[in-house]
Amino acid sequence: MCKSISSFIVTSLDSTSHQDIINYFGINSDECDKAFLIKYVSRELKESYLNTQHKSTQKIPKDTQLEMKYNGLVTVNTKLRKQYLENEIYIYLSKNKEIDIIIAADLFQSNYEESISLSNMKKGIYSLQNNENIKIRFLAGFTGESNNIIMDAIMILNMVATYPQLDFEIYNCAITSDSYFFIIKDELLNTSIFNKNGECIFSTMSKEKETIDELYYSLEGLLKRQGKPIFEKKDVMSIIKNNIYTQYILGNDLRWLIGSMNELFMPEDLFIEVGKEVFGDNNEIMEELNKINIFLNNKTYKSDLKILIYENELRRYISSGELRFFNVPVKLSFQQRERHIEYMKKILRENNNLEIKLIEGDFVEEFKDKLNPSLYLSKNIKLTTICPDDYKNQYAIVSDNQFKTICDDLFNSMWNERQDITLDNKEQIIESIREFLSHTKIINDNLN
Repeated sequence: MCKSISSFIVTSLDSTSHQDIINYFGINSDECDKAFLIKYVSRELKESYLNTQHKSTQKIPKDTQLEMKYNGLVTVNTKLRKQYLENEIYIYLSKNKEIDIIIAADLFQSNYEESISLSNMKKGIYSLQNNENIKIRFLAGFTGESNNIIMDAIMILNMVATYPQLDFEIYNCAITSDSYFFIIKDELLNTSIFNKNGECIFSTMSKEKETIDELYYSLEGLLKRQGKPIFEKKDVMSIIKNNIYTQYILGNDLRWLIGSMNELFMPEDLFIEVGKEVFGDNNEIMEELNKINIFLNNKTYKSDLKILIYENELRRYISSGELRFFNVPVKLSFQQRERHIEYMKKILRENNNLEIKLIEGDFVEEFKDKLNPSLYLSKNIKLTTICPDDYKNQYAIVSDNQFKTICDDLFNSMWNERQDITLDNKEQIIESIREFLSHTKIINDNLN
């Protein structure tokens, strides 16, 4: 029956649907003639039938001779693993109940497709209406050297920075590099095994509670014994009042990856002006901002600095006036923007120790529609900003020493290895900034 159905399907395909089915199953098109495709589809139909039969045995009492089969794991076709897993996940996540998820994966050993899938996971979960009932703990290993440090590090920064409403934490935890575990407590277990090239060679899924519980509590115990949070989240008030920001600015070897325009490069009077607008009712904060203002201007004028800034973000800020002042969204008038950018040009010209590169493209093509990461590095302190929402304006301070090294490696790779998408001629950068501002001024004058 499977062979007859498969034959009918394949012989009915036109050229477009023939290619669609090849893409769906992930088959090598060079070796896929009609005879091969008929055998392949027939095999998939048989496997699907057997899986369906297997599920029906759950109605059989456990004291029968088929008890072993009832408790068995369901084998999942590795090429369709993600589709099966996503369907099952959203069935449970869409229910209005508390969900506890543990994920364990060695990010440095994951292949390209797995990394992209992981980077999209948080957005998919956030899109659910009951996402406030979901708790996610990600056990991430960093064994060996990353095959693509820029992609891996940006993926982690995006996972931390985006959708802060979700209860989502990443831990550095020693886990096996050839396996992937996804567990919804009491509901679902998916285990996958990969070869040394990162290709999935075996995947299983189970809904058997005893099996799920055994692995869940095993990983939770591992997390309690060895897990180290990669980041420590702090709200902006704490960052300022507890002198964390001041300690960072006074540190050595300052490097900035500017994904969102902020309080940097502001003239002293504009800094205080915007500071009063954002924190004006808090005298304690304003006192600290006065100190930070002095330190910032001293550093930007006299110290060695390395700065990477996204061109598209610079253009967006100059045209819209939207920036994050200590990660608090605020909109500046055109006159305020003009003062800010003119002062920035002045610093670039007068501080010969300041090196700057303008990022003119995307380091990872698949992340071009995602958030441009911001990262602020010194010798001892590494921090990034978390997307602000209506209730929180947070920073994430890197607390794990291994990930601190990864952040340094990320910046160094961006700085040294990607001349194809970076502009490093300071005079050309200043001229580009002047042109951005000039065009915006023309538009602003015409609108007024």
